[in-house]
Amino acid sequence: MPIDVDFPLPFAAGTPLPHAVEHARRRGVEWATEHRLIPPTEAATGYFLDMRLADVATGFCPEAEGPDLDVMTDVITWTAVCDDFFDGPAGDDLEYAAAAVSTLTSVTGTAAPDRVPPGIEPLAGATADLWARMCAPMSPEWQARAGHNWRRFLRSFLTEADARRARTVPDLAGYLALRRETMAMYVYLDATERAGRYEVPERVLNDPVPLLLSTLQIDILAHCNDVHSIEHEEARGDTHNLVLVLEQESRRPRDEVIEEIRGRVRELVVRFRRTAERVPELCDRLSCDPVERDATHRHLAALTRQLRVTYDWSLATRRYTERAATGLRPEYLEATVGRSPEYLGASAGRSGASLSDPIGEAR
Repeated sequence: MPIDVDFPLPFAAGTPLPHAVEHARRRGVEWATEHRLIPPTEAATGYFLDMRLADVATGFCPEAEGPDLDVMTDVITWTAVCDDFFDGPAGDDLEYAAAAVSTLTSVTGTAAPDRVPPGIEPLAGATADLWARMCAPMSPEWQARAGHNWRRFLRSFLTEADARRARTVPDLAGYLALRRETMAMYVYLDATERAGRYEVPERVLNDPVPLLLSTLQIDILAHCNDVHSIEHEEARGDTHNLVLVLEQESRRPRDEVIEEIRGRVRELVVRFRRTAERVPELCDRLSCDPVERDATHRHLAALTRQLRVTYDWSLATRRYTERAATGLRPEYLEATVGRSPEYLGASAGRSGASLSDPIGEAR
């Protein structure tokens, strides 16, 4: 299985504080249950914990604890639920998906839709709660940037839904353009600043060196993730996967394509490490003061940790196991988010999707 394919990534992860992982596990379930993102059942809780989202939260911010760790944990939970939500019937109905995205982005200050689409209420409430706690201690400049990135993340689901509906495999350039939007690493970098209570200067983030590092990080993780998730995405009918892109372009068998992707990852890793060596010069060139230098180096450390943690998580999570490879919707969503009878009935008549039979139900 592609999940067994190894990608040597020479990056280290930090060690979370004692009891942090167990705290994040409890917190993830409590927050998701409180906001009705998962039902309070043993099966739903078990599935949710098997996703191992606490490993990601504590890996991204190994020094965080208390309310700061809670924010990081909730961000990881929120992005996972959003991803599963728009991978389900909501993403198959473009009109509904657009209204849902408009509702969710409105918490960052954009105009809300005239009518909140049924079934989105739990996720909308969780989004508002999380956004308020994200922003509370941060500057207006950080809030503006984070708001832009949240909107970027949420709107990428609409582009992804368009691509899935077209059922066509993109070329390499089109693939990379969308993948760099759908990977939520930029959201996690903002959340890492919030959990660590530091802010990277905007002039640093807008410099070509950090911009290249962020692009290389996403490309590395997208390459690895697409190999590990190919069976899941094929079962879902998703065509926006690097394995499929290279198979179409080269007409070669899958094992050869996967080996090419491993080679591409090795080259990307070399470029990332060489670019990272330019960070001290960047701080000198931009005349960063000691606080700004510290924030910049913490940003580089976050980029590096995310590579290791995300890769290790992709091998351990339930999301890419045999059950996930069936393409069925995660069970925990079936009784909560996106389950409005009005939506499931009316949408089937508007779009070509068969939404009257929710994916994964009674199967």
